[in-house]
Amino acid sequence: MLNNVDLSLTIDKDDYEEQFEIYADKLGYLQRKLRDLEIPVIILFEGWHGSLRGTLVNRLLSALDPRGFKVYSASKTDCNYKEKPYFAPFWSELPPKGAFSLYNGSWYYRKLEKEVRSQSEKNKEKEDETSYEDINIFERQLTDDGYLIVKIFLHISQQKQKKNWEKLEKIYGKEWHKVTSDQEEPRAYDDYYSVYEKMFDATDKNNAVWHVVPAEDLRWAELKIFEVLFAEIESYLSKKEHVTKELYTHSAPDATNILSRVDLSVKVDKERYKEELKKYQKRLRTLQFDLYKHKIPAVVVFEGWDASGKGGAIQRLTSFLDPLGYQVIPIGVPNVVEKQYHYLWRFWQHLPKNGEITIFDRSWYGRVLVERVEGFAADSEWQRAYQEINETEKQWVSHGILLAKFWLQIDKDVQYQRFEERENNPDKEWKITEEDWRNREKWDQYEIAVNEMLYRTSTDYAPWTIVEANSKYHARLKVLATVVALFERALKNN
Repeated sequence: MLNNVDLSLTIDKDDYEEQFEIYADKLGYLQRKLRDLEIPVIILFEGWHGSLRGTLVNRLLSALDPRGFKVYSASKTDCNYKEKPYFAPFWSELPPKGAFSLYNGSWYYRKLEKEVRSQSEKNKEKEDETSYEDINIFERQLTDDGYLIVKIFLHISQQKQKKNWEKLEKIYGKEWHKVTSDQEEPRAYDDYYSVYEKMFDATDKNNAVWHVVPAEDLRWAELKIFEVLFAEIESYLSKKEHVTKELYTHSAPDATNILSRVDLSVKVDKERYKEELKKYQKRLRTLQFDLYKHKIPAVVVFEGWDASGKGGAIQRLTSFLDPLGYQVIPIGVPNVVEKQYHYLWRFWQHLPKNGEITIFDRSWYGRVLVERVEGFAADSEWQRAYQEINETEKQWVSHGILLAKFWLQIDKDVQYQRFEERENNPDKEWKITEEDWRNREKWDQYEIAVNEMLYRTSTDYAPWTIVEANSKYHARLKVLATVVALFERALKNN
C-alpha cells in the first residue's frame, strides 16, 4: 500500500489558507450534524514516528468545537492498564454518542511496537498476545453499534523522517528522546515498513478502511485529512439514511431444552451445609491471598431467576474474603451516561486488576435476556450479542482472567413461594417489586431466552455452571465449591 503513495504532493501557503477556512467551516457543520444524530466518531492517527502526528492532530482540533471531542495518546497509556486485557483502555476512552475521540496512536500502537521489537529480539516484556483479528473484532463490534471509525496513516520517507528528527532536536534538545519511544525507529525503518504493510493487509476492512496520507508537506497532509473525513462522514450518513441494518441470523438452537434437564430435587441438610460452608469459606480466604500473590485476576458472574438466591450466594462467597481484594458490582438498568456508549462499555470499566476479584450481580447477559424479552434491544442488537459476548470473554480469559459464570435455576412454584414470603415479611419486602411480578408473567419467554443464552455462550474457555437453586443450601455450596475448584486449578497450573 505504501509503495503506491505519491510523496511529492505539495500546496502553497496562500492556497492552503484559502482552502483551510472552507474546510474548517464544513467540518464544523458536519460535527454539529453528527452530534444532533448522536453518532460517535473515532478518528485515529497512526504513522511513522517523526511524521508529526501531534502537529496535525492539533491543527485538526482547531476546526472542531472543543466541547465535542477528547484526545487520547496510546503511547502514554497508564501502566495500570497493562494489568487488564489489551483493549481495556480503549473501551474506557470511547466517545459517547454525538462526540469525537481523536487517537494520536491507537490500539494499533502497542501491537506495532511489539511486532517490531520481536523482529529485533528486544521484546522481553510480557504482554497480551493481541492479534490483528482481535483488532478487527473490536472495530467490528463498534461499527456494528453505530460508531464511525476513520483510520489515517501518515506516510513519510526515511529522509523526511530524519529531517523532522533533526528539527525536533533543535527545538527541544536531545533530551526529548528520554520521554518518547520514537528514538529507535530511524534505525529500523525497513522493519517498520514491513510491519505497517502487514497491518494494512490484515485490518483494511470495509467497516474500517485505512487512508494513507502523504505527510512530506504538512499543509497538503492537513487538507487531505479534511477530505478523508468529509468523504467518510458523508458516506456514513448516506448509508444510515438508506440502508437497513443487517440482521445477524442464527440457526435454531438445539431442540433439547437445557433447563428441563436440571434436577431441582437435590437438597443439602442444615448440618452438612454449616460444616461445608465454613470449610469452603476458609479455603477461599487462603486462595484469595494466593491469587493476589500470583497476580491472577478473577471475575464471577451471577445470573438467574428473580428470587433464585443470587444475593445470598454472593454474601456467602464474600463473607471471609478480604474486602480490599474484591468488589461486587450490581447491574441494573443502564443510566443516562451508560446509554451513551456501547452496551459492553460499562462492564469493561469494572474488570479487576491483577490479583483482585470482581463479582457481577447480573451482567452483560442482560442484552440477551431482559433487553431481548422486554424489547429494549433491537433484534439485530441482541442477535449479534452472542458472538460479541463470546469474543469478549475469550479476550478476558486469554489475558489470564479466571471467569466463573453461574445461572441459578429454580422452578416457577418456588419463585412464587419466595415472592409471597418477601411480601409478607417486613424485613424482606424491599426485595420484591411490581417489576418482579411483571417479569414472572413472561416466564415462558424468559425461559426461551435463557436456554438460547446457555446454548450459545457456554464455551470451553467460559462455561456456564447451572446451579440447582430450589435448595438454597445446595446452591450456595455448589457456587463455593465451583469457585474453589477454579481457583485451585489456576494456581496449580500457574
